[in-house]
Formats: sequence, C-alpha cells, structure tokens
Amino acid sequence: MLDNAAIAELLSREAAAADGHREKAFRRAAHEAFMWPEEAAHMVAAGRSLTELDGIGPSIARRLHQWIEKPPEAEPPAIRDGFLTLASARRVLAKHPMWQAQLRGDLQMHTQWSDGAGTVAEMAEAGMQRGYRYIAITDHTQGLKIAGGLDEKRLREQGREITALNHALKKQGHEFTVLRSAEMNLSPTGEGDMPASALQRLDLVLGCFHSGLRRPDDQTARYLAGLRNPHIRPRPPSDADV
Repeated sequence: MLDNAAIAELLSREAAAADGHREKAFRRAAHEAFMWPEEAAHMVAAGRSLTELDGIGPSIARRLHQWIEKPPEAEPPAIRDGFLTLASARRVLAKHPMWQAQLRGDLQMHTQWSDGAGTVAEMAEAGMQRGYRYIAITDHTQGLKIAGGLDEKRLREQGREITALNHALKKQGHEFTVLRSAEMNLSPTGEGDMPASALQRLDLVLGCFHSGLRRPDDQTARYLAGLRNPHIRPRPPSDADV
C-alpha cells in the first residue's frame, strides 16, 4: 500500500518539477499529507473522495488516485527517511496503548500570548485531563512579529501569570507544573532575538528558524551557530545534518 509518507514524497517531487501556483499547491499538499488523520489509500478503497483531505483539490486527487492504483517508487532521500505521519502514529499507538499512558508532559505549547488559541490556564487544564505532570508554555519571541512574539516585558508578565497559576494548582492539591519557556526565533545565522537576562529566568528555551526554510542548500552551519547559544534546545524544521 502507498502510505501517506510515500505520497508526501511523491508530492514533493511534483512540486520540485512544477512552477507557479502548481508548485505551491503540490508543496502545500506534501506538507499536509503528514497530518492527514487517515491513510489516503484506505479512503480510496472505501470509495471516499480524497478532496476530504486538507490541501487536496480535484486535480491533485486525480494524481493521487493514479499513484495509489499503480504505486511508483517513492523512497525518500536519507535526510527525509523515517518521517512519521499522523496516520501511522495513530496505528502504532492503537497497537501499544500503554505508550500514550506513559507520557508525562508536553514541552511545546502556544497560548493567546502569541499565536495560540487557549490561555495558560486552559492549557494546564487540558494537560491535567491527559494525565500529564507538566507542560511548557513556549510562545514565540519578539523576532516573529507575525505570530505576536513576546518582547522581554511581555515575557516577564507571562512569567508572573505562570507563577501565580502554579501556586494556585499546588494549593488545590494538583501535582502539576507549568514551565516558563519560550520558542525563541533565531536569525538566519543562528543568533537569538532575546537577551540572556530574559532567557536565564526560563525553565526551557526552544530555538527555531522561521525564515529561509525553503533554501535547497544544507543548513547545518546555522544550526551549529544556534547550538552555541547555551540557553536553547534547537527544533529543526529544515534540511540539516543533525
């Protein structure tokens, strides 16, 4: 069966060979394929329309049907090998339900402080409902203005809110902690956008590049530059030998 990971690879190849709006459409579909909740091949077998899937219109749906009916070779290059799709992750968890029960926390969450939908308290409540012991609030920092990134003043304000919430949870008898954290924006050369004085007050700092992600050349050098920042733990979204 041609699974969603293989379909994502084929869509990426189509994007590389296309231009204009077709290139954008194939690239978006390739990204979405990793988050499809079920296998496209299973939907075809059930007689359902592939346009139910995010990023898939009639034209790309026809191409997917061709691939599913006669699967082409779709071995990804080494740098993309082993990527897990949502559909495959759900299959694995269904076979091993205790794995999910062993999760103790989530170390990347956004809130209304930047581009998230929920409050800090709502994220904590959701974490406790899942049996977590901790979560990290990692809202964006000031360099990513399009996502409402926090400057040093707002990061301090958020920290006070988190501290107050932790005190309230402890008083209520909950064994649950909200970690003061951030997803710090890194420049193309690996520098962070927040001063060390702000980062030192945090429990966890993720470093992430948000620009130049489609560059075809190897990005290892800028990740190494980011790693030299003693305050961060990098989250790689682009091609690099890490």
